[in-house]
Amino acid sequence: MRQSSRKAFTLVELLVVIAIIGTLVGLLLPAVQAAREAARRNTCGSNMGQLAKAIAIRETASKDLPGYINKVGISGSPKLARASWVVMTFPSIEQTQLYEQWTSGNPSYSSIELLVCPSNPPVTIGEPNLSYVANAGWRPTWQRGAPSGSQMGYENPANGLFFDRTRTADLPSGVVWKSTNDARDGTDPAKDAPETVMSIAYLQGKGDGTTKTMMLSESLAALYWGYPESTNDYTTATDANFHFGFTWEQPTDVANNLRWRMNGTKGSPDYASFVNMTKEVTSPKTSEPLNPVPGMPSSNHPGGVNAAFVAGQVAYVSDQIDPLVYAQLMTSNHKQSELGIKADGYESMLPEPSDDAY
Repeated sequence: MRQSSRKAFTLVELLVVIAIIGTLVGLLLPAVQAAREAARRNTCGSNMGQLAKAIAIRETASKDLPGYINKVGISGSPKLARASWVVMTFPSIEQTQLYEQWTSGNPSYSSIELLVCPSNPPVTIGEPNLSYVANAGWRPTWQRGAPSGSQMGYENPANGLFFDRTRTADLPSGVVWKSTNDARDGTDPAKDAPETVMSIAYLQGKGDGTTKTMMLSESLAALYWGYPESTNDYTTATDANFHFGFTWEQPTDVANNLRWRMNGTKGSPDYASFVNMTKEVTSPKTSEPLNPVPGMPSSNHPGGVNAAFVAGQVAYVSDQIDPLVYAQLMTSNHKQSELGIKADGYESMLPEPSDDAY
């Protein structure tokens, strides 16, 4: 009788096979992770594109862009609400029911998938988290006084796109956020700083154009798309352009503090309220770990951030962008902006950035 023999793997052969499989997995895993991140980045860009279109649709109807903070509701009514630019886009992003709650003076908050970047997922599910911020111009504007020396703030429309559209002196008694005076609010309407309004018509007729002006960007420092009542921010936080916006700094100042450049710091903020976000701006940490800087673009994408322009195009902007070019892409009218040394006026003589500058 012939006996059949079965040849088995030796220990050495088995170890070689395991080593080969491990090597292949090691080679493929980074490619898989890179593909996943590319997909998340594309989804993020798509979200921003939809938001930019929603803002443009609203501008077509109202003939102006919303402020980074706005009054919504019936004028003279104690049910007026204080709403960010995000709330003003709700009718165009299929959030009509939520918008109606705001316009009736009953703010309501919920998680909206369109407002969150997949590479910057929320820590707490269900919160009104926000990954995208609007072009709010020059960073120091929120706390500056007018040239005349009064305590009122003023905003140069040439510095950006979204501005403070609230004046507490206009509010009737009984409005719960009446005490949130900021630098632009006087003691009566006649003494308030003038309200700054921006439109796409201004950009096309007098400004730098819709293809040369950024509308939206990403920010790891952003908190929520509104001032939640749960944190008392709704009645205590004064308006600041970095709460719901991204800003620019003078290029010479960026050179002295690299935290103020795009992706200057990353990570998750350790503040959970807008009041504490403002404290982070006025008294920033000087030791590691540093919070992401409020009002400066940042993302978890490698090497840059997504940005949506007024014309509707979404571009991936390198975080190595020249600070001057970055600021130019944010100003709505670079020749009349406060970018640069006003005594020299060099900015008015500089050419506009080219399409490949970012």
